Amino acid sequence: MKVSILQDTFFPGAWEDNFKKISDFYKKACREKVDLAVIPTDALCGFEPKSLLEYTDSSDKIARLQKKLVREVNRSTALVFDTPFALDGSFMPSLCVAWDSCIQFSVSQIPECDTGLQGNMFEFKDTKILLSYLSGSFVLQASMDMVSLTEADMAIFLDARPFMVESERERSRFICQVAGMFDRMMYVAQSGGQAGRVLTGASAYYRRGECCVQFPYFKAHTATFDTEAAPKPQRKTPAADKEIALIHDALVCGIRDYFKHNGIKKAVIGLSGGIDSAVVLPLAVEALGRQNVSGLMMPSQFSTDHSVKDAAKEAENLQIYYEIIPIEPLYKAFMKQLAPVFKGTPFGLAEENLQARIRGNLLMAAANKTDAMLLNTSNKSEAACGYGTMYGDLCGGISVIGDLYKSQVYALARYINRKKEIIPQNCIDKAPSAELRPGQKDSDSLPPYDLIEKVLRLHLEEKKDEKEIVKEGVDKEITQKVLGLFYRNAYKRRQTPPVIRLSHTVLAEDTEIPAAYKRK
Repeated sequence: MKVSILQDTFFPGAWEDNFKKISDFYKKACREKVDLAVIPTDALCGFEPKSLLEYTDSSDKIARLQKKLVREVNRSTALVFDTPFALDGSFMPSLCVAWDSCIQFSVSQIPECDTGLQGNMFEFKDTKILLSYLSGSFVLQASMDMVSLTEADMAIFLDARPFMVESERERSRFICQVAGMFDRMMYVAQSGGQAGRVLTGASAYYRRGECCVQFPYFKAHTATFDTEAAPKPQRKTPAADKEIALIHDALVCGIRDYFKHNGIKKAVIGLSGGIDSAVVLPLAVEALGRQNVSGLMMPSQFSTDHSVKDAAKEAENLQIYYEIIPIEPLYKAFMKQLAPVFKGTPFGLAEENLQARIRGNLLMAAANKTDAMLLNTSNKSEAACGYGTMYGDLCGGISVIGDLYKSQVYALARYINRKKEIIPQNCIDKAPSAELRPGQKDSDSLPPYDLIEKVLRLHLEEKKDEKEIVKEGVDKEITQKVLGLFYRNAYKRRQTPPVIRLSHTVLAEDTEIPAAYKRK
């Protein structure tokens, strides 16, 4: 059987655009005399349309486009898709197969078997096909009904799934495990960036459990092949030890698509010579092109010479436009105006944060003047502890690495430098510092980053409380400090830019502050 698969991103609200993508794909499949044309779940209505479907205008529009799409389907090439609405416009999520200008097969009530797999079978051109969604649980139960599942000559699983670092290995393993249950199996998923999330993609075709066609992660892609004569894969799904490569590609995709969907072409980045901005810069250049990325270096009287030199060296390595704007004159002007308020008090947090807010104002002004978006460069470890200044270094249009722990940022830096030095080695080697006072280091205010990460992973991902974390070998005082910082700074995270989401534990989704960690 000749099959064509469409892997792409489909947006809620962009009903006409979604329809055109599907229609163009189907017409091309017909020209190629394809038997089955398959698109991912939520293609017509867009990924997670949520409340949009509650509006009459939206539901009417989708229903009309669905009817129009079905009318285009001919006798020879069937279209496999799903829809949130029945043909009469009523809300009835369905898996569908259409040919000869009407829906010939629709699963509205989707039974769930013990495997966690859902679906039903239809027959097309003497081939029995199981059509199903892929379960989100990634669990195959021991009581699997092998007889009913293996009656199918082929299985098709539709999906639309955001990339999550911690579950990607499990997802890949699960799909391979399911593929082993069928003679032929297709996995068809949405891909690309969408509202701060990155849909995985990685659609594939398997024959007797062996991957014969592998789509790329995160990118739009189509392929047409014969299920009986599909070629051996030229590339394999990235191995588990290449997790950082997937993180890199997901972030590049997330930046590129976020800018595209917001109609913005240019980015501005504050370059400090530190590891965070050093990592965000090459990601932005790869996503948007060096001609669309500019940097501002804003040294103060507390900045070290090597920080400015490191930032300038990286900017020159990437051939981007940059400016050096010292902030000491502005800082002194602010301090003069604030003298009545600051009089008689020692240098402290207010003076440090003032520098960050001056930089934030310069960056936002540069972004406004050049029709650009400011990229935020805060990482997850610092954001979790409130180590950032509201309306200063926490401002921006999107947080690029806000879902990466500090260790992951360093791993990403080494990955970026895998072929040649783009990020100056000194940015990687030197001790992290905000450089807001003489000789400052992050370790003056924070526990070691590896311990911060350990506490956060145990607390957020494994749901362990303070006592359980201490039992895991983390010092009690450090555990209390990290958790205290985490909860007491939740208010900051609620006012920060949206984060490119790569995990199940984005910090902005904090819940109620436990009494033990409330400010006294």
